[in-house]
Amino acid sequence: MMKKTILLMTFISLLMVSCKDDKKDEPNAPVKLSDIVKDFKFIEGVSTENISKKAMPDLNKWIEELNIISKNTNEAKKGKAGKLGKRYVNTRGVETEQLIKKGLIGALQLNNFNLAYMGAVMGKDANERKEAVDKAVKYLLGSTEPKTKDEFKEEGNAFGKYMMSTAKSDKYKDIDKDIYKLIQTAYDNASNFDSPKYTQAFSELNKKVTTVVAFRAVHYMAKYTEKIRKEFKGGNVHELSEGLGFAYSLRFAYKGNHMYYLTPEQAMEFANVNLWDEAKDKSGNSFLDKQAEAIAEMFGFTVEDAK
Repeated sequence: MMKKTILLMTFISLLMVSCKDDKKDEPNAPVKLSDIVKDFKFIEGVSTENISKKAMPDLNKWIEELNIISKNTNEAKKGKAGKLGKRYVNTRGVETEQLIKKGLIGALQLNNFNLAYMGAVMGKDANERKEAVDKAVKYLLGSTEPKTKDEFKEEGNAFGKYMMSTAKSDKYKDIDKDIYKLIQTAYDNASNFDSPKYTQAFSELNKKVTTVVAFRAVHYMAKYTEKIRKEFKGGNVHELSEGLGFAYSLRFAYKGNHMYYLTPEQAMEFANVNLWDEAKDKSGNSFLDKQAEAIAEMFGFTVEDAK
């Protein structure tokens, strides 16, 4: 069933749905982290128990902040939280809800993928090794049960959606096919204990997966930092806040040798950036300008590739 699922999913094409200022998506107060996690319903049986414990202090703090902001009907200004169009932003101009949702791509999806990846070589028999592949697929792409294209789109698979967005770029036009092929290779070689193909496939899969997250982080940060400098409006801030959430998620992107691409302190710098200040800084050398360049260089692409 796994092989059939992978082949079916190879042809999935998910379209990005742009968020507009007039979209009525205000959070319903009080918001609970468990309610937001339910948006990850494409992962069977997922709950807050599946979130990295390392992320819980940050996520709970943002939930508390979101609940306070969502009661504020005043217009947001520098240093004052409130509404920006239909969006709720904090005192730094960041849409807190997007820090939570995109942060969960790391704290929930990448974290559990990492557990499968690092536990892959621990399997004592073929079944345990195949289960590691199943877990990786479950947390990256949702249930291992076949889905129709429309169901997959409707459920809004977070990683799968952005994998397909990355596949639309010239730089990584085949990354979705590469990911599915590596999953298949790992699965096919789970019983071959004399061959390194199983662990090699997992290692290469990890590189592709983390690249997707980095690519989308740079895309949103670079493109929409430019846009807020022209017009500081809800739609632009929304997209940029997604990028900040993706960048935060890189603290869960496994680099190897028990290291991650960002430390918790580095990740929090993205969450704590002041977008009002970024909007005024047209030097080309602001915090987000430099960080977009740094992340792109770290993963072997350019800012222009990601825009």
